[in-house]
Amino acid sequence: MGVKKISGHKAAIAITAMAVTLVVLALIFLALWLHGAFLPRWIEWDNNAEELIPEGVAEVLSDDWLIQDALMLDIDGDSARESVLLVWKRGSYGLRRPTWVKRDEIGFSQHIFIYKDYSDPAISQEEASHFEGGWHPVWMSSKLSFEVTTFREGGDIPGTGRMCLETVTPDGDIYRWGWLSWGLQRVE
Repeated sequence: MGVKKISGHKAAIAITAMAVTLVVLALIFLALWLHGAFLPRWIEWDNNAEELIPEGVAEVLSDDWLIQDALMLDIDGDSARESVLLVWKRGSYGLRRPTWVKRDEIGFSQHIFIYKDYSDPAISQEEASHFEGGWHPVWMSSKLSFEVTTFREGGDIPGTGRMCLETVTPDGDIYRWGWLSWGLQRVE
């Protein structure tokens, strides 16, 4: 029995076809990855989240961010409700990062972003004078160190006059967070 030999021309065509197929598959995989197709299955997507995002906030959100959950909550106790978003995005920092970080991550990670409407009459004139009115980011967390399936308004933080944010993990653990000075801090 002899082995059938493939001519050089046919071999080149076969190798080229395999290479093109691999490139196309890699591009498909990359496109799916860039759009979050390989995120963890435990994520609970709130399909109504986008309806809770004020128009002024929606206008400044990146098309690359995936919004998992959203709510309106007076997190800082100033009588004006902030837009609180649970966001999946690639990288942890964006264009500016700490000097000790040489390269930003390329994978998706969860973040909590808080936006405030500085045209809201409940905002003090002094605070609003630093902004041109409208919605601006107040706080944008780096990558969360724990996984969150959903979040919700968590009630009063005793003695502060502020509401807390509750985050729920895939295991069902609930963590309470409050705006006690600047940024979210864990409260019990």
